[in-house]
Amino acid sequence: MADPVDDGVKLALLAHDLRTPLSAMRLTAELIGNGPLDVAQAEQLSTLICSIDALTEMTTELLSAAEPGTPSGPAYSRIADIVDESADLFKVAAETKGLSLEVSIDEATRSHVTHKGGALRRVIASLLDNAVKYTATGGIEVALQLVQPEAAEAKTDQQTNWICVSVTDTGPGVEPDEQSRLFRPFVRGRHGRNTAEGAGLGLWGTAQLVNELGGRLLLAQPASGGSRFDVHIPAAPEGMETALPEKTSTDASISNLAGRLPELVLIVDDNDTNCRLLAALLESFGVESEIAKSGEQAIGLVQKSTFDAVLLDLNMPGMSGLETAAELRKLFAPDDLPLIAVTAALESVSEKQLTQAGFLETLTKPLSPAALFEALELARKAIDAKT
Repeated sequence: MADPVDDGVKLALLAHDLRTPLSAMRLTAELIGNGPLDVAQAEQLSTLICSIDALTEMTTELLSAAEPGTPSGPAYSRIADIVDESADLFKVAAETKGLSLEVSIDEATRSHVTHKGGALRRVIASLLDNAVKYTATGGIEVALQLVQPEAAEAKTDQQTNWICVSVTDTGPGVEPDEQSRLFRPFVRGRHGRNTAEGAGLGLWGTAQLVNELGGRLLLAQPASGGSRFDVHIPAAPEGMETALPEKTSTDASISNLAGRLPELVLIVDDNDTNCRLLAALLESFGVESEIAKSGEQAIGLVQKSTFDAVLLDLNMPGMSGLETAAELRKLFAPDDLPLIAVTAALESVSEKQLTQAGFLETLTKPLSPAALFEALELARKAIDAKT
């Protein structure tokens, strides 16, 4: 039997490593968004970005689960936003089959949030995947509404708001003799076995996730036919939505403000893809860049050329980002060469370490172009303040 500690380390490593390709995907999507797009392309790109963000959120929760005590990022997510975004991911698949996909959200649920957004996304995605897969004609409806908790759900907290996310389809439904074992592992209904491949783990896994959310997964058979899966989960107390960060959007005309940014930036990262994407993003801001693949190479370059800022990856083989920063600080004062940390593992370094190393700002992957722009503005202001 495998050592559970070893398995946890492997899971944490996998979750950490997934952040790099996700960051590259999001940056690429943002760069595409800076170009001319028609309405359909803009909508498709928005869906792609939402998909990447959803995967990033799930990866963060995976890392937190694998390594208890790891910060899990934003504490709360709006349930209505999760429902909307999850449904958007399946619209193309539904339309390809000639199915309608409607979303109905009770306005009373708009302010309710959950602190396990990644798990809820996986639940809704699993149910929608099945609905699209097994429905031949008609359509699918996703609904969100407040519900009264049943006695088994209410537990001891009578102030908890309960939310129901329901996914209804016009498919063949589930036969009565199969309903009692539907949520067991490796069990598939007769219709499923006859129409699509699968391992029979989807609904079982979904039920496990709903249990982690503190809720219940119920199956109903609408009188009109098909199936309806109801996910009853507790929402966080009202008022927690004030803790949510504001959504940031990238202005496509942001490059017009390039006069407020550094002119030449050094990118220090051992990953070729990250370097190319950062260079492309800087170019879209009107900022020139050079690339160093290691801390040692960066030290050499800053002694030959004059840079206005350094984007420094913290996790590199050989000389780490913190070690590189320490060497750069021996050569330049903070307002002579502003340092901006870039990392996919913020939990691996403390704020005190970053401050002591002399970093002006820290950016986390997947990198937000808007956040990068703001960090570059700070670097420019630091240089201008000295002069």
